[in-house]
Amino acid sequence: MKRMLLTVAMALAMTAPSFAESYAPTICPAPAECRISATDYSPMKSVVIETSGGSGAQEWASSHLRLWYGEHAPEIRMKRFRGDMAPDAYTLDITGGEVRIAASTLGGVRNALHSLRQIAIPSRGTMTVQGWSVPEAEVKDCPAMGFRGVHLCWFPETEAADIERMIRLAAYYKINYVVIESWGTFRSDVAPWFGWPDGRMTKEELKRLRDIAGDLGVCLIPQLNVFGHASGSRIRSGKHAVLDFAPQYQPLFEPEGGWNWCLSNPETLKLQLALISEMLDAFGNPPFFHIGCDEAEAPSCPDCIAVPYHELVVRHLTAISDYLKSKGSRAMMWHDMLLERGDQRWKGFYANGTEYTAKALEGLPRDIVICDWFYGPVADSYPTLDFFNHQGFDVLSCPWDNIQGIRAQGRYASSAGLFGVLGTTWHHAYGTKLAEMFSQLAEACWNRDPKFSTSGYNSMLLRVATHLRQIGWDMKQTEYRHTGWYDYQVITEPDADRTLAP
Repeated sequence: MKRMLLTVAMALAMTAPSFAESYAPTICPAPAECRISATDYSPMKSVVIETSGGSGAQEWASSHLRLWYGEHAPEIRMKRFRGDMAPDAYTLDITGGEVRIAASTLGGVRNALHSLRQIAIPSRGTMTVQGWSVPEAEVKDCPAMGFRGVHLCWFPETEAADIERMIRLAAYYKINYVVIESWGTFRSDVAPWFGWPDGRMTKEELKRLRDIAGDLGVCLIPQLNVFGHASGSRIRSGKHAVLDFAPQYQPLFEPEGGWNWCLSNPETLKLQLALISEMLDAFGNPPFFHIGCDEAEAPSCPDCIAVPYHELVVRHLTAISDYLKSKGSRAMMWHDMLLERGDQRWKGFYANGTEYTAKALEGLPRDIVICDWFYGPVADSYPTLDFFNHQGFDVLSCPWDNIQGIRAQGRYASSAGLFGVLGTTWHHAYGTKLAEMFSQLAEACWNRDPKFSTSGYNSMLLRVATHLRQIGWDMKQTEYRHTGWYDYQVITEPDADRTLAP
């Protein structure tokens, strides 16, 4: 018996991590295969990159290592990659301070260097940075899906710096698509009255953000709501980005609150196509364009009511989809109006459509990407995802801020072979929710079995805080408001329900 207990104890000792190993540094998203030492660090000497990414990979690596490590940036040597590796995949091996990276594409090189940055630390024992040290490590990683996206909202209160930080954080966590929805903030030349005065989403800012995103391997996707949410504001605000200051444009919107666009008015489509063309150009002609279409209300316009409403919806969305195809882009839309509210098949999921809007599904082009949003925790099954997938659409699973829900949907999207994941942030892109959403979305996109990238919740928060701080250094940020994930630490207004307005 004693011998048996001794054998068991020895086996546990061999498999259980030591005290030091339990504090080993981590990478977000957690790599598919990873071994990183907690104590065996050496000065970072050189980085050898094996890639087929050409001169672009060397230029990118050189410029970003200088940005991150300054005068202590390691020497770079390039070699031709001879192996077979999926796009964006990489290996990272560190021995005695020598870093070796292998990746078939520039995207893989970026991902590897972002992982390296997460585990490199300033050399110890000095007051200021005198060099960089790296642990002994073996990392092998490959994303679980190709489309890895996050949806951001640009509110009137949002500054360009807020959007830039989130684009950079998305890239750091190896997310490759960012949808930016303008909530009345796009500064249009075609229709200067379209949106709030002095909107911060200017073409100059978009060009700057597009250049940053492109350098980091992120594609920016514009969003213009072409059905519901026509007010450019959340319904509870009571605001309308057009009609509050330009009442002469009332015929473009439904009489009941202006929440929907008036689809029977030919001027509506004409304006939207002009705005779409303008936004495509401002965003650098991306391969996707999000057209919204969620949470529409019943029509109140007599002309819209006089005909089968689903026919208006199909005609309108098909015209927009066809126009986007002519421009080399694909429409993306939210799913909820295509499912009838009260249909027991969708119980517990989001179905906001009527009998008439649900009929529109039959006539929609199948090359529209369906963005199916579900914000709850883990579900036993995802019938709406399966439904749209079986209808012949490419489908994105779209979680929000529930940690378990994000992880579960990523797992399901991977196992079901869906198009990918598009995480949403809405008005929660601040505070610890920001840390949760971005870190767990990255896990969901990269891992078939998503898990925390660190050993505990507070540890995860510290890691994300460190990464945001590094991004702030890259941005040369100097404002208190633009540090951390809250604008301020003290609420000074008695009725305020949050400490910032990103």
